[in-house]
Amino acid sequence: MSKASTKRISAAPSWLGLTPDRSSFVFLPDRAEIVRKIFQLSTGGMGSYAIANYLDELKVPTFTGSLNWDHTTIDSMLRNRATYGEFQPKSFAAGHKRGIPSGPPISNYYPAVIDKVTFDAAQVARQQNLSHRGRKGNDLANIFGDLCSCAYCGSKVIFHRISNVQVLVCEQVFNHSACSRTAWTYRDFEITVLAFLAHPALVAQASDELKAALLDLIEEIKGLASDPERRFARRVNITVLVKRIVARLVVHSAGDLTRPRQSSAQIRKDIAGRFLEIQLQAGPSYPCISVA
Repeated sequence: MSKASTKRISAAPSWLGLTPDRSSFVFLPDRAEIVRKIFQLSTGGMGSYAIANYLDELKVPTFTGSLNWDHTTIDSMLRNRATYGEFQPKSFAAGHKRGIPSGPPISNYYPAVIDKVTFDAAQVARQQNLSHRGRKGNDLANIFGDLCSCAYCGSKVIFHRISNVQVLVCEQVFNHSACSRTAWTYRDFEITVLAFLAHPALVAQASDELKAALLDLIEEIKGLASDPERRFARRVNITVLVKRIVARLVVHSAGDLTRPRQSSAQIRKDIAGRFLEIQLQAGPSYPCISVA
């Protein structure tokens, strides 16, 4: 290897080290695992603020020696193409501290800590989080993210507050469309879904892969009561696990709706007869999970 190559290889991403002869990169195992976890949380729908809070609550050491993780560090890591092995040569002219790209990027220069598919999925997730600027990503009031859809029109069912009550409601309700003009109190919805997913009968008939995720979910749910100091981290874990288990949740917030309510009608909450359909990942659908 040339001296120029040896000099260039001395600059490694924070999750990589060098062999004693400085000829190749090696993973710093603990840091590499943290990077993978950050991408897992991002593709699971978590914003950079929420990921930083999660790491802080678990007292995961930062890569810089700082006491706390910063959301900008998380966001920068999620955009760093070195994570899947790409290196961009740069020249450092006066006045450009971060360097100017010099020549085309080099593939497979670093060992990949994640694959390109995961990187691309994280970019999509980041853009979705940036489109919801109303919350900074550290509000885990809704653990279901984009899993919920409206049974009546197929639109997304979104998290909303009505008179300080947290609800799930079809987004068309706010787009000058009547749809069902009904909502489901979020707390009741969450209890209903988690109780179903934690039911022993579901665990007993699940595939081995799905069963493992369901058992992990049950432990995290139990931990919410027994370990309140880690409540935020546990809700993050529950969010990730739910997305591993559930493909979609179809919400019938008004039960068997015969016709839409008028667009000027008041939004009604928790109508008797409401139910949902739970579609498991690579598994069956469970319709008519009834709620009185």
